[in-house]
Amino acid sequence: MSYPQSTLEEIIDSERAMLLDASERYGQHYNHARNTAIYLTLCIKSIERDRVDMFGRLFSLMKKHHTLSFFSALRLHKVQAMMDLRQVLEAGAAAAFAITHPETHHFANVDAFGIMDPSQKLTSKRYKWLEKNYPHISEWVSSTKGRINNHAAHANIISADNTFRMTDDRAFANTPFFDVEDEYFVKGDLWLISSVAITLMDLFFGVAGDVARAGRSVIEFRDDFQHTIHGLAFENNALLTKIQASERYQKAMQKAEQSKPGA
Repeated sequence: MSYPQSTLEEIIDSERAMLLDASERYGQHYNHARNTAIYLTLCIKSIERDRVDMFGRLFSLMKKHHTLSFFSALRLHKVQAMMDLRQVLEAGAAAAFAITHPETHHFANVDAFGIMDPSQKLTSKRYKWLEKNYPHISEWVSSTKGRINNHAAHANIISADNTFRMTDDRAFANTPFFDVEDEYFVKGDLWLISSVAITLMDLFFGVAGDVARAGRSVIEFRDDFQHTIHGLAFENNALLTKIQASERYQKAMQKAEQSKPGA
């Protein structure tokens, strides 16, 4: 599909059209990502008062950037999608910590004037908590952020290739506002965006369960949570298997193996 982008008005109209056309463009990859994004906004029924201030605001931040990441992938802004997804990972890790440690001093230093400083030292403490108590999730957050940082979070020639094309005779260049569409990569991004949401929802459920077993319930999830999250995880794994079975993925893996030292 072609989306006009010569004027601001065309860009606005095209971005709307991209969202409305997404089911036709990306099929089950879009439908799965949409269902996951919607369930992320619905999965929690209630939060105890002493948890709502800190967990609530971090959960809200996470949801916002997850929706923005989802929209950005569909609107062909890969870098923006991945930078928003990094916010999702960071806010999600902090939100999980807030379930067990809801006090403000765990998240920001406050001076005599009430000015808050979200210091890196406090961030490091939260990640150490995650590493100690949920090591497999800690490793997953770190590796996922690492891939985003290496390939999308900072300006590089690979990202630049998405918005630059030379004519065959190299006489002219095209510098589109939207990324040059590659269905394979967009579907992969939709899979990752969904996978992050599913994993973080499952983390929240696990942390809340641990807190409940140690004392009292502080977050109530929907009655269908476990059934729904298992269904979403099953769909996510099926889509990953489909991506990995594609010819492009197989060729990429072959090249990766051949490029290893000693291969």
